[in-house]
Amino acid sequence: MEADFFMLFLVFFVAFLYSSVGHGGASGYIAVMALFGLAPAEIRVNALLLNIAVAGISFVQFLQIEKPDKKLAYPLFLASIPLAYLGGSIQLKDQFFMYLLALILVLPVLRFSGIWNFTSREINAPSTTALLIAGGSIGLLSGMLGIGGGIILTPLLLWFGWTNARQAALLSALFIVLNSAAGFLGLLKNGVTIPSAFPALLVTAVAGGLIGGYYGSKKFSSDILKKMLAVVLSIAIFKLLTF
Repeated sequence: MEADFFMLFLVFFVAFLYSSVGHGGASGYIAVMALFGLAPAEIRVNALLLNIAVAGISFVQFLQIEKPDKKLAYPLFLASIPLAYLGGSIQLKDQFFMYLLALILVLPVLRFSGIWNFTSREINAPSTTALLIAGGSIGLLSGMLGIGGGIILTPLLLWFGWTNARQAALLSALFIVLNSAAGFLGLLKNGVTIPSAFPALLVTAVAGGLIGGYYGSKKFSSDILKKMLAVVLSIAIFKLLTF
C-alpha cells in the first residue's frame, strides 16, 4: 500500500511530538497506519524501522545536554534486547494484536491529554533486579507489538522516581533504538519484506523527528498539539477495537 498525503502528514505530526519527549513514536505510527487499514505485519515492520530512525535522532540531540546513567541503562538493556528479539519472532493473531495494541495506546492518550501528569518525585535508585524485570517485560512486549517501549519505560522511570525527566527521555530514546533493532531482527526470522510505503514514511518521520528532537531538547512544550495527538490516538483505539 502506498502512503497518501494525509497519512504522511499524521506521521510527521507524530514524529515531531514523540521525538520532543525522547520517543520514537512507534505507538503513534501504528495508530496512524491502523487508521488507514494497513495489515498488522506491515504495520510492525514500518513502525520498528521508523522507530530506529526517529528515536536515534532524538537520542543524539538529547545526548548533547545529558549523559546516560549507566547504572540504570545496563540492567535495562541487558534484559530488554534479547527479549525484544524474542518478541519480534512471535507471530500474534491479528485480532489479539489489535486488542493488545489498543490497550497499550491508552498510555500515550493519558499522557498527551494531560489526564496523567507526572509530578516531581525524590530520586530513589532502583535495585538491579527491578531494572532487569522492567527491561525484560517491556522488551518482550515491544518486540511483539512493533513498538520500542519508550511509551512504557518513561512513565515507569518517572512514576517510581528512578530518575528525572531529562534522563528518562534520554534513556527511553536509546532503549527504543536498541529494542526496535532487536525486534526487527526477530521479525526477519519470519521472512518479512520492507513495505512499499516505507521510503515515503521514513523521509516524513525523519523530518518530523529532527524538528521535534531539536525543540524537545530545548524544553519545547505545546499542550494544544499534544491534546490533538491524544485525539488521533483515541480514534485509532476505537478503530482497533472495532477491527
